[in-house]
Amino acid sequence: MSRWRRIGIVVGAGAAGLAVVRRHRAGGHAAIHAEGGVLMADAASYDTLSGRLLGGFYRSIAEDVGGSAPAGARVLEIGCGPGHLASRLVRDHGLDVTGLDLDPAMIERSRARAERLAGGPRPQFVVGDAAALPFADGEFDLVVSTLSLHHWTDAEGASAEIARVLRPGGRVLVWDIRPGRVPMHQHAPDPASGLSHPSLRTVASSPWRWPWRVAWAQRLELVKADLSD
Repeated sequence: MSRWRRIGIVVGAGAAGLAVVRRHRAGGHAAIHAEGGVLMADAASYDTLSGRLLGGFYRSIAEDVGGSAPAGARVLEIGCGPGHLASRLVRDHGLDVTGLDLDPAMIERSRARAERLAGGPRPQFVVGDAAALPFADGEFDLVVSTLSLHHWTDAEGASAEIARVLRPGGRVLVWDIRPGRVPMHQHAPDPASGLSHPSLRTVASSPWRWPWRVAWAQRLELVKADLSD
């Protein structure tokens, strides 16, 4: 990639970020506090803007997940929003994906996006709270979350639920905002401190460099241990 193209990506991302801030300010508020977490005030605008701003971000994450997930893995995405990542994981990597979000409007947009996938399997979507997952014990091989953890009201309860629905040896992959790196989220907690449960063991925590060398996000990887051993 040329130097000027790299600079263009960074500048473009910054301009899009400013557009998000201005759009939110023009609307009077960007989010709605609800039981279980924070909802975007305008799901349609968030869908459009996140697609334009974060398309490359979701693509890089999909490549990371798809390159390491076992064949036929069952994946749960918590805080799926309008379904950009879930649809990529199914379309480009053939994974069995279920997306969950607290906001019915986001789930409606996720389902509409999945309907546009050409043939083959599609992701499934459900409305739900990260701290009260509507799934059976050990149902998933992998739990994924992007830019959602800092919105959860009960991260401790969500940690317990994630541990419950993961099979022994299953993994958790979280991408979230690094503390102090994003103006709109100056007080966002460290993602590494957001998930804590006796059976979840952190195996990696590192900056996620996108776009180019800009590392405003952090990648966290955990593994579920079998405490019965």
